[in-house]
Amino acid sequence: MKKIFYILSVFLVMTSCKDALDIVQDGEINDQNVAFRSTDDMKLFLNGNVYPAVNPLSEIAFTSIFTDEVGYGPAGVSTTDIQTHRWVLNSTSGDASGIWVSNYNIINKVNILLSGSKLIDFNSLNATDKALYTAVLVHARALRAYAYITLESYFSPNMKDPNALGVMLSTEPAVILDTKLPRVKNSEIFALIESDLQYALTNFNTTSVAAGSGTQLQHYLEKRAIQAIAARYYNYKGDDVNAKLNAAAVVNGFVPTPAGSYATMWTDTTRGEILWSLYRPNSATGSWSNIGSLYTTNSTDINGSVNFDMSRKLYSLIDNQLPGGDIRRDVFVDTTSKFDLFYPNGPNPREDDVIVINKYPGKNPPLANATMQLRNDIKMIRLSEMYFILAEVAVHEGNLTTAATNIRDIRLRRSKTGVASAITYTSAQQAYADILLERRRELAFEGHRYLDLKRMGVAAGVGIDRDKYDDDNQNVPLTLPASDYRFTLPIPLDELNANPNVQQNPGYN
Repeated sequence: MKKIFYILSVFLVMTSCKDALDIVQDGEINDQNVAFRSTDDMKLFLNGNVYPAVNPLSEIAFTSIFTDEVGYGPAGVSTTDIQTHRWVLNSTSGDASGIWVSNYNIINKVNILLSGSKLIDFNSLNATDKALYTAVLVHARALRAYAYITLESYFSPNMKDPNALGVMLSTEPAVILDTKLPRVKNSEIFALIESDLQYALTNFNTTSVAAGSGTQLQHYLEKRAIQAIAARYYNYKGDDVNAKLNAAAVVNGFVPTPAGSYATMWTDTTRGEILWSLYRPNSATGSWSNIGSLYTTNSTDINGSVNFDMSRKLYSLIDNQLPGGDIRRDVFVDTTSKFDLFYPNGPNPREDDVIVINKYPGKNPPLANATMQLRNDIKMIRLSEMYFILAEVAVHEGNLTTAATNIRDIRLRRSKTGVASAITYTSAQQAYADILLERRRELAFEGHRYLDLKRMGVAAGVGIDRDKYDDDNQNVPLTLPASDYRFTLPIPLDELNANPNVQQNPGYN
C-alpha cells in the first residue's frame, strides 16, 4: 500500500504554502490501513479534515473587493487588495491561488476518505454502522461536488459549454510532486459532479455524522442543502429543467426569513432560512474563522479600524428603496457609520462618508464570548438564492410574470412593513437586470456578485458599477463590462510551473 502524504494543496508546490505542507493535522496519518479501520474512523476524518477544509473566505473577499460591493475604508488596505480592487488579475494573483488551493484541498481530502473507506468491509457491518458508513460518504461526495462546482464557476471560461475547458479531474488521493493532471472538458467534470450529487441525494439518511452532541443541523449538509447545491450547479451550467426541479424542491414548505427575525439570523441566534452554514469557531475540530475581519480589523463599528466599507452605490440600493424601509439597511450597516449629508459634493466625501459593514457582527451571548466579536457562522446557501434561481429560469422559459413573482416574494420579506411594489417585466433584459439588482442587495458580502455578473451580466446589460469615491484614485475606471476576460480567473502560476499539462485561460498569456 503506497503511503499518501496529506497536504494543503494536491497539485501546487507553492512557497507561501511550504509550512502547511509540513503539517500533519489531527486525524491524519500516512498509512491508510491504520487511519481507516472502522466507521468511527471515517466519521473522525470527515469531521477532522474534510469539513474544516471547506472555507469560502477567499471567494467572499475576492468578490467583494473585485466587484462593486466595497470601497476603501479609513484604516487603509494592502497593496495586494488595491491591485484586486483595480482589476489587476494575472497568474500571480493570490486571489486565484486561494480559491484554487482551497477547493482542491477539499477534493483531495474527500478522495483520501473515499479511498480509505474501501478498506472497510461494508457487508460485515451491522445496520447502525452501515447507515453511518453511507452517511459519511454522502457528506463527503456532496462536498467534493461543491468544490468542483466552485472551481468550474471561477476557472472555466464558459461553464454552459460542455466542450469548453474545465479544471483538473482528480478522483484518487494525490502524491506530492507526483500528481500532474491536465485540464479536461467541462463535460468530464460535470459527469463526476452529477455522479456525486446523485449518490448523495439517493443515499441520504438522517444518521448523524456530527463530531459531538448539540451541533445544529445547518452546520452539516441536510438533504435540502444538497438539493440547493444541485440547483446552483444546474443553474450555473444552464440546465433549466434540473435547476428548477431542485430549487422548487428546496422551496417547497420553506419560506424566506421575515424582516422581524432577519437580524438574529446574522448573529447566529436563529437559523431562519439558512440551508447550510459552517460553524466557526468549531471547538470540535479546531477550525475557526473571523469572517468579519475581511472588512474590518477589531469590530464592526466606526472605531473598529475599518479597512473596507460598503460601496455608496450598494448602500443606495438598500437605503429606503422598499415601502416602509428595507431591513437589510438596518442589518448590513452599523449604526455608528458616518454619513456625509452633502455626499458626493461635501468637502471630504471619502473621509466623511464611512458606511461600516455589519453583516458579520459576531455571535451574540450566550453563544459568544469576547474572542468571537468578528466570528460568525459562514452562510453557505440560503433559501433566497433558490427564489433567484427560479426567477432566472423563468426568464429563460419566457415566463416574465413568474420571474417577477419570485423577486417580489423576497422584497416582501425584506420590507419592514411587509409591503413591496408590483413588478412588471416587459423584456428579458429588464428581468435579468432586476434579478441581478436583487441578488446584489440580498447576497452582498456572501461571494456571489462576481459569478452573477459572469453568468447574467451580458444578457442584463450590467457590469461592475462603482461610485467615484470607492477608490482613492479618481482616475480609476468605475465600470467593467461582464464580457471582460477577467470574469474568468487565471490558473495560478505555481500550478503552471509545477504542472506542464495545465493550460492557461484566455487573456492571461
